[in-house]
Amino acid sequence: MIALIHIKKTAGKTLKHIMRCEFGVAHCDVKRWRGKGDVFDAADLRRLKRINPRLASIAGHSVRSTSDLDAAEPDLRFYTFLRDAEKRCISEYQYSVAQGRWPEGSFDRWVTDARYRNVQTQSLAGCEDADAAIDQIERRIAFVGLMEHFDESLALMQAHLDLPRFTPLLRRVNAARDNRLRDALLADERAMTHVRGANREDARVLDYVRREVYPRQQRQANRVSAGASGAASAGAAGRQFNARFFANGLHRYMVYKPAVAAYRLFASR
Repeated sequence: MIALIHIKKTAGKTLKHIMRCEFGVAHCDVKRWRGKGDVFDAADLRRLKRINPRLASIAGHSVRSTSDLDAAEPDLRFYTFLRDAEKRCISEYQYSVAQGRWPEGSFDRWVTDARYRNVQTQSLAGCEDADAAIDQIERRIAFVGLMEHFDESLALMQAHLDLPRFTPLLRRVNAARDNRLRDALLADERAMTHVRGANREDARVLDYVRREVYPRQQRQANRVSAGASGAASAGAAGRQFNARFFANGLHRYMVYKPAVAAYRLFASR
């Protein structure tokens, strides 16, 4: 089984779309069954496998290599994608404003909130410690892709996780359509000073992955697609869909989500 550690604004929704098309019902975007805490654990996975014994792929913000998921699936292989720390931070703020979660003009407050500092490091290590995140990468995470080299990363991932050769999407899912806020922040040196200060640990992790991990993965890959350009997919075509994608949706909305909701309801009594 493979498990995506979905870090916000690192092409995670595009990856999940690809996995739905590839694995169909055997892929699940997971939730905590009890709705408490922020880490999907072995008990959650065991419950999921009872209603989906074909499970081969999971993904979610609550998936963590620091969890006890191995107790429920000993052969579990974690993977994740990282992104330039400054761009990822600004992208998340822009998304938060677009979704109405933060008012425009609130960047100074947003960037100092602990929830939005060093998000990639926190997702990997559970704390703002680059060394702890790097340790997870070296010991627990089977593959680390780079959003800036998205197509090449997909090809490398297929080799390292022993996946079939799926067709990458021609267009990223959930990409911003209006980047005026992003552009304004990138041009504001004062704002960028705050961004760099809030993402120092993320920058350290990314520097290590670029210098050590990603080149090693390139050398070790044994069946990389010859057509991988290294550029991020951003074509004008729409998303691809297939029967497996729609089967995944039916299972998610008719079986998985109702099962989680029912479990939470009865557990709360």
